[in-house]
Amino acid sequence: MRPVPLVFNPSSGPHEMDVAALMARLPTQYREWVRTVRLEPPFDYAPTIEMAKASGGPLLVWGGDGTLHHAGRALVRAGCPVALAAVPGGSGNGLVRGLRTPLDPAWAVIRLLEGHPLAMDLPRLDGEPFLNLCGTGFEAAVAAVFDGAKGRGFSTYAAASLRLWRRQSDVGLGWDAVPAAVAQPLGRMDRLRAAWRGPEADLPETAWSLCFANLPQYGSGLWIAPGADPTDGALDWVRLRRPGVWDMVSQVPQLFREGGRTSLRRQGRILSAVVRLDAVMPWHMDGEPAPPRDRAELTVERRAFRMQVTSECPWS
Repeated sequence: MRPVPLVFNPSSGPHEMDVAALMARLPTQYREWVRTVRLEPPFDYAPTIEMAKASGGPLLVWGGDGTLHHAGRALVRAGCPVALAAVPGGSGNGLVRGLRTPLDPAWAVIRLLEGHPLAMDLPRLDGEPFLNLCGTGFEAAVAAVFDGAKGRGFSTYAAASLRLWRRQSDVGLGWDAVPAAVAQPLGRMDRLRAAWRGPEADLPETAWSLCFANLPQYGSGLWIAPGADPTDGALDWVRLRRPGVWDMVSQVPQLFREGGRTSLRRQGRILSAVVRLDAVMPWHMDGEPAPPRDRAELTVERRAFRMQVTSECPWS
């Protein structure tokens, strides 16, 4: 049996990655199954993708959302020959949290090797693929600051957010969008989700922060798009209004609860869209800074990406 590669980015996350400690925690049969591969920017995944193909997959990648973003893009370029198995190793771990993969890296490796591939939607921003979400406004400004920060972790992210909270202004929006049809709820869980969402919102004319989500978690426990489904062929758009001082106490904590309701958030679903901004704004893809633009095209390829998941994944 050929070994499955476990790619790791040593610069991911708030702490240094201890590969030896992770491997030591794996049962013997899993240690023999896995081979660790150190990979740093500019992230040439081609050799490890070939190794994963030879082993029958998946491609295990231990890192943060940015590392996983680059791994996903490499797999798309290669034609998605194997599934991507995301092992949490970042500051926020939004993709991993959204898929309900265990947050303990060693346990995640075990559960993912025992897991199965999920045919997941592949969204694109102006033709460039992303896995979890993209956006502009406040969240893109924070992503840009976080990318250049010396420290990592939630405290660094929170400090950047506080600095930009009052500085970020709303941007005007114009839309040419194809809305997703409102599906009739069939089962009990479908009815509960429909009741939670409420009526479909109109597309916003302005936004302080604007997100397009394939999965529900932004990272660090923040549920940016509760109800987002990575297998339905649609993207959830989410507009956040700027919170006031009292909102920091009464509304912002609700964003960190899966079932939390808050007046800060307004969301709906699209199959595709062209959104025009009244100013050139920074964007991000999976938390990675993307080129500024005042026009963006969002598309979705239904079930075009293979993601390795555990039995806890809601869409298994």
